[in-house]
Amino acid sequence: MINFTNFRSILAVLSACLISITFFVSCNSEQLDLGKTGRNLEIHASRPQVVSKAFYTQDGITRIITPSASNRKLAVVNTTIVNRSSTVIPISVDPDAAQLGDRRGKKSSAIDPFARSKEISGAIKADPDVLEITPVLWGEIELARGFQVSGSLVFDVPKGLLLGTIFWDEVEYIPVDFIDYWKDND
Repeated sequence: MINFTNFRSILAVLSACLISITFFVSCNSEQLDLGKTGRNLEIHASRPQVVSKAFYTQDGITRIITPSASNRKLAVVNTTIVNRSSTVIPISVDPDAAQLGDRRGKKSSAIDPFARSKEISGAIKADPDVLEITPVLWGEIELARGFQVSGSLVFDVPKGLLLGTIFWDEVEYIPVDFIDYWKDND
């Protein structure tokens, strides 16, 4: 027979188990969206996806982007820019605005997906080595307070480059780390 005291004990044990499971799962799951807050902006970025081709569709036309050389790959970072405090912030997303690389100085600038793409006829399907990048984050943006803009940034990177940080340098400098550079230096 379960009385009120036993029920409270069982409930306490079940609650403790649920909290432990939640803590275990949240601590061991990979963090997919990383962010950093600056003085005026917040930058949120997904971990880079390395592919050999990227494509987008604009006005019913499919365009494809490929690396500039055989020793290079494309890295795509889904990025969100948030304005929480300033009235309106003019942002220019261009090669000078974002770089991808490591903190040792090896970096690649974002590429203009409109200038680097080629129109293709027919359909293309996404797979692990071909990525759809719609919407594309590029160009001039007026970002009002309380609003955000999201899209894909594309980088043409050398094979083997450590993709540890995206360096945002438009309006203010905000690096977002994908790896812990200090982890093995204890």
